[in-house]
Amino acid sequence: MRILQLISSFGFFGAERVVLELSKESSLVGLKLYVGVFRNRQNPHTEVADRAEGLGLKAQVFPCNGRFDLRTVLQIRKFIKGKSIDLFHCHGYKANFYALMAGLFTELPLVSTCHNWIGTGFKMKFYERLDKVILHRFDRVIAVSSEIKKKLLDSRIPKSKASVINNGIDLSRFRDIQNVDIKEEFKIDSRCKVVGTIGRLTKEKGHIYLLHAAKEVLRRFPNTIFLIVGDGTLKEQLKDQTKAIGLEDKVVFAGFRRDIPEILSSMDVFVLPSLIEGLPMVLLEVMAARKPVIATEVGEIPKILEQGKLGVLVQPKDVRGLAEAIISVLEANNAKINKITQNAYNKVRRDYSSKKMAERYLEVYQEILQNKKIVNRR
Repeated sequence: MRILQLISSFGFFGAERVVLELSKESSLVGLKLYVGVFRNRQNPHTEVADRAEGLGLKAQVFPCNGRFDLRTVLQIRKFIKGKSIDLFHCHGYKANFYALMAGLFTELPLVSTCHNWIGTGFKMKFYERLDKVILHRFDRVIAVSSEIKKKLLDSRIPKSKASVINNGIDLSRFRDIQNVDIKEEFKIDSRCKVVGTIGRLTKEKGHIYLLHAAKEVLRRFPNTIFLIVGDGTLKEQLKDQTKAIGLEDKVVFAGFRRDIPEILSSMDVFVLPSLIEGLPMVLLEVMAARKPVIATEVGEIPKILEQGKLGVLVQPKDVRGLAEAIISVLEANNAKINKITQNAYNKVRRDYSSKKMAERYLEVYQEILQNKKIVNRR
């Protein structure tokens, strides 16, 4: 079975991690995987292709010079014919659109994973509406959370086409973590507590509320450093806000990092202050790293954290609640923290491994291809 995983990327975030984890695990059971990524003219991020090749996977970059580039359609079409691709698996509205165009007048099955729709501007809302129309032409649409599945059904995607498959991670990345002193790298006093977050520096990730909560936390725990890992469009704005609040000596902007397990090992508390989420990969990684987590009650997060049994839940935009949650974790005794984090790790191992995710997708692939064969015989 030959699969083309197709994604339009703006960096290396949750959806990109899913593509690589799924591709890596699928290749272990004999599937031939190709990771396809667009090189967009205005935002040319192809990191996922580089990482795929680093894992021994086959990657293909498709140059794309606009919203609709006929040459890109033809290149994808040529690729699927030359590699005898059996099935498209798309991630995101742009991949969905180009796969549909490239697959016209063929019997090539189409599968899409919906990680979330987070558009806030007119243009992104238009793309979201267009994507929902396009998805009606797909053989199967996978949601990463029950909330996203509900959105699909509300858009009149047939129940027979929509299903939920949990994201999964490679737990082995968190077993033998190299001894890297992150505090020394960022010149953080060894006596300081580190409260961190990882994610795109964009509005929906809620960093501004963490910065305001930090001011309250520092009144109770002055020897605390806030570590913000990631890059994005709000980077400079968040740095300006940090100065305006008077926290420039207490907040470290670490930028984009590849060594996530090592970064997590340096944190005492992890905070996910998002306003919108599907099933965040970083939350699974934090649980795999056995770190205490505070997160907002959005998307699939309450289900993953078992309504607060495996981490602290707060309402989005609640600065006071976020500050109180951070303080409560910093004050908690080690025995209590260790019990919660071990239970969280056990849940990830049981329900959110990359192997289990790949097994579920393989079932989908096989079912679709089998159905296509039956239809063709008729």
